[in-house]
Amino acid sequence: MRAATETRQRGTRRPELTYCFGPFRLVPSRQLLLLDGRPVKLGGRAFELLQLLVQRHGELVSKKELMAAAWPGTFLHDSNLKVNMWSLRRSLGDTQIEPVYIATVARRGYKFIAEVQISIGEVEADLALAGPPPLSNPPLLRGIVGREAEIVDITDLLTDNRHVTLAGAGGIGKTTVAVAVAQALAPHCRDGICFVDLATISDPTLFGAALVTALGIRGNTDNGLAAALDYLRPRQMLLILDNCEHVLPAATIFAGKFLSDTSPSRLLATSREPLGTATEHIVRLGSLASPRSGLALSVDQAVRFPAVQLFVRRAAEWSDYRFIDDDCEAVASICNALDGLPLAIELAAAQIGRFNPHELVAVLDQTLGFRAASAEGTPPRHETLMTTIDWSFRLLSQKEATLFGLLSVFSDAFDAEDAVFVAAAAELTPIDVVTGLGSLVTKSLVSAQARGASLRYRLLDSTRRYAAERRQADPVCGQALRRHAERVLALFERSEAEWNWREPADWTQRYLGRIADLRAALSWAVGEEGDPALGIRLTVAAITLWSETSILSEAQARLQDALALAKTVACDDLSKTKLACALGWSLFYARKMSNENEVAWLDAIAFARRADSIEYQQRALVGFAFYLLQIGEVARAITYLEEATALADRDRDLTATSEADRALAWARAFAGELSKSRPVLDRLAATYSLAEGRSRKDANEVYRFITVRFNLPFVAWMQGQADYAARLARDAVEAADRSGHWVSQSNALGLAALPVALETGNLDALESFTMRLRRNLERERISRWVPVERYFSACLRDQRGDPRAVDDIRAAIDELVECRFLMRIGSYLAVLARAYLRQGRIAEARDTITRAIGHQERQGERWCRSELQRVDAAVLFHAGEPLRAEQQLLRALTEARAIGAMTFQLRIANDLAARWIATDRRPKAIRLLASIYDEFTEGFETPDLVAASRLLQRAADGERLQPLSPAGAGARSRRIAGLPPHSPSALYASRNS
Repeated sequence: MRAATETRQRGTRRPELTYCFGPFRLVPSRQLLLLDGRPVKLGGRAFELLQLLVQRHGELVSKKELMAAAWPGTFLHDSNLKVNMWSLRRSLGDTQIEPVYIATVARRGYKFIAEVQISIGEVEADLALAGPPPLSNPPLLRGIVGREAEIVDITDLLTDNRHVTLAGAGGIGKTTVAVAVAQALAPHCRDGICFVDLATISDPTLFGAALVTALGIRGNTDNGLAAALDYLRPRQMLLILDNCEHVLPAATIFAGKFLSDTSPSRLLATSREPLGTATEHIVRLGSLASPRSGLALSVDQAVRFPAVQLFVRRAAEWSDYRFIDDDCEAVASICNALDGLPLAIELAAAQIGRFNPHELVAVLDQTLGFRAASAEGTPPRHETLMTTIDWSFRLLSQKEATLFGLLSVFSDAFDAEDAVFVAAAAELTPIDVVTGLGSLVTKSLVSAQARGASLRYRLLDSTRRYAAERRQADPVCGQALRRHAERVLALFERSEAEWNWREPADWTQRYLGRIADLRAALSWAVGEEGDPALGIRLTVAAITLWSETSILSEAQARLQDALALAKTVACDDLSKTKLACALGWSLFYARKMSNENEVAWLDAIAFARRADSIEYQQRALVGFAFYLLQIGEVARAITYLEEATALADRDRDLTATSEADRALAWARAFAGELSKSRPVLDRLAATYSLAEGRSRKDANEVYRFITVRFNLPFVAWMQGQADYAARLARDAVEAADRSGHWVSQSNALGLAALPVALETGNLDALESFTMRLRRNLERERISRWVPVERYFSACLRDQRGDPRAVDDIRAAIDELVECRFLMRIGSYLAVLARAYLRQGRIAEARDTITRAIGHQERQGERWCRSELQRVDAAVLFHAGEPLRAEQQLLRALTEARAIGAMTFQLRIANDLAARWIATDRRPKAIRLLASIYDEFTEGFETPDLVAASRLLQRAADGERLQPLSPAGAGARSRRIAGLPPHSPSALYASRNS
């Protein structure tokens, strides 16, 4: 799941008509219900119902009037009104036996019974304006029955221990108790609560994927367990693993690793059996207490028992039932017969209205023999639950029973439109489905929850498993899995179109919430009884979701499977192109650049050419070129990009042209062709400077206006515009933050903000940006940025005087080389060589700069050649070869002038001027340094310009500089010269200092 930073608008005020009742305020003009100033989520129809009831408070509102308000011009069964009224009551917390807000008037309608005050004035609300929270939060619970003591005990247990498992039979209420404990602990969980619903996956190998998705971790998570542990390690969170029993080995392995790790986080698991870790604290959840059969009880006495209280509450929710003394013994018998199982009790209570309590006892006894003990005694609770579900199922009509079985194909929540599509497999009409959903909700076989303007439905794990068995036994439902896959395909094909206009947070929340059904549909399609062609189409349709949410590791496996299938079944070349391009990008962010990545891009180019798609030829060529740049093949990258620009020119599409132009300008900058690169980047920056909201993504899967701004600082800095470069880099980071796309954030930091901060000596900015990249990588595990972050963090420590940092710089560089992330590796090695010189480790500095020059020449990164020559000259000087050092500096100056790199010219001029002043060539030094210094119009607080200014001043004052001895080189020598400790260009110090 992509996490957007939550922004809030406080103090939104305007004079409006407001209805106040209890802690609630209803503002009809804004379709807003507030609870203590915060919005309450209501479906559109639930809001219409509440508004009508509140406006006519104290009056009976008939069912007909309510139906007309919520469903104008539509005929629907009464059950739909019941479902929406049930959802509304739950949103209000009105689940007590005696209602507080909404009363049912038997067979006639409903009445709002709370006192209502009407006012016109300013309304202040705390409104969330951005996307969903980064973690999967548990559902909000109200009106829990009979678990108060257990909730307190488990809360206390989790406060003192890191792992508690709630064990018990299906339907015993483990999830309800777990969520209640989470709500109790929420104030003590600094970093939030994460709820992982493992019932949404059927394949244990998806445990890691489900875990990292719930935590909001994205990127390359080949080892989901390790990624989750890394994420949890510094955090104080509560992690809830719900329904572990069918993925028990994976859950046990994770729990064991979690407990052996050092993290302040806590783990709460629910399972029918314990996980079995060494330090697991097991709480076995028992049944709700019921009165013994045969006791003569009054209503007041009976409702003290939680099982009876639950039964009465649920019965009242769905009917006009009122608990009376004559029903006490019957209700007690029902609760005993159902072993006090909450889900079984709810299923039985849902039949009140069809049967009274006495009739219900007779049905349970005569039809199912519930109270007859088996040979071993009382039936196991799981058997009791399944028998209750089976009994409820057999009371359904044929159409309801068929629909119930069909709904088992959904792994997670679904809406009525989804159900209508799938139900066509059994020739059920939309009216059959909508009516059937309402009936199934009233019978507690399906749950419903308001989501936006509609209701979302889902089956609990136990009922879903039973429904799946019934579906598999029903030949009428034979096409259900195909219809489900086709529905998921339609949804994700629609997501591709909506991506261009829907708000990012809304888009992500809408479609990331369907990932469980996407996984199930893909697994069926590529399975033995599936449809490979449909599986390929599903994979293509899912590319946008995987890209937008950076779920890269899962995407890689699915894309590879689809490409393998495409070799065995008929598949068009454009689909193959899309699959290969997506695979190329997913591999691009892997820890190590592999030949598999090159194969994917070359396949994509070949497929696109066969498909005669200029758009995808251009995308594939640009993608392959970026891969080549990463592995240090600049010249080859330029060749492919020149082909891409030619294609874009032929197509005359502005988007394609600018995309190819930007990539080519970026590559030419690495080749040292700054005069060709800069005008293109300036033009593109101006083109996209006024972009508002969401721009289309380019082939690099990041926002185009952001990418231009992290390409340009690199060139601007080299050309002597340090302040402009820093401003552009900062803008790129902020724009990426606003976009909420973490890949963009990492790119902006790694390619622009960090290099510019280091090279301009802004250590505060360097510290801030490294911390941002580190935090970003905890969520967005783009493996190639991990050693980059380590490199810049070590450079920061080195600049601040940590003598151990130099070894960490080398380790980070070695990791980059091992990963084949070779872009800029020469300049990284030059920084390492300078660090060695400051410590007097001349031999290591010589080896390092030799290695750097070798990389630069092989890779064709001419942009840094003059800087490497300058550092090589410093090594020669420290090695006692001043004449060779000066000759190398002169060669470096010629090279820097040839490519127009003003910053490097200044650094070289500083070194030459210091040498010449020290050897009585002051006029020559002043002419050279002044001529270059005068070209600068900004950046005068950077170490390079500060050093130049001081050298010119001392030369004008007649001071003679003395070359340092090799042993005296380093930060101490620079302090003697009065230069900043992070200046890269001071090789000489003042004799008079």
